[in-house]
Amino acid sequence: MNNDIRKLIDDNWEDIKELIAQKTEAEQKPKTIWDLKTKDEEEYYRLYHNGAIVLCAFSSSMDRLFRYLGNAFLTKEEAEFMKERRSIEAIMRKYSKPSKFNKHNYCLVYNYYNESVNIESYGVFNCGVSCFETKEIAQQVIDKIGEDRLKKYWFGVKE
Repeated sequence: MNNDIRKLIDDNWEDIKELIAQKTEAEQKPKTIWDLKTKDEEEYYRLYHNGAIVLCAFSSSMDRLFRYLGNAFLTKEEAEFMKERRSIEAIMRKYSKPSKFNKHNYCLVYNYYNESVNIESYGVFNCGVSCFETKEIAQQVIDKIGEDRLKKYWFGVKE
């Protein structure tokens, strides 16, 4: 049996080495943007105020500032996702109002049972999200942004 195992290893040695190298590399890569250190000069994606996404090296206090402000990402996909989420947030803020105690505060919520974006009213809870004066304004926001975009970028629903 030992000879069979030895032959199997010998026959597949190159594939085994590559698999070990991939696993080692994956373990050494930063898991989050907060794992980056300026001395390592790891690459990351920076999201600028104008929507530009640029590949940078994490090497200075400026890079730490971008990370602190939430504008640094390990992948371009993460940066693009956040850019879209922030554009949705801007639309929601445009139509929102401050939450008021014992008044109708219409909010957008995701309903997992029917997989839809719903409008709910809270009078005694401040959920820390955009509130709208009327149900009609909340519906306008859904129509303007689109339910699919809200599901994906605002509520983080994976299909």
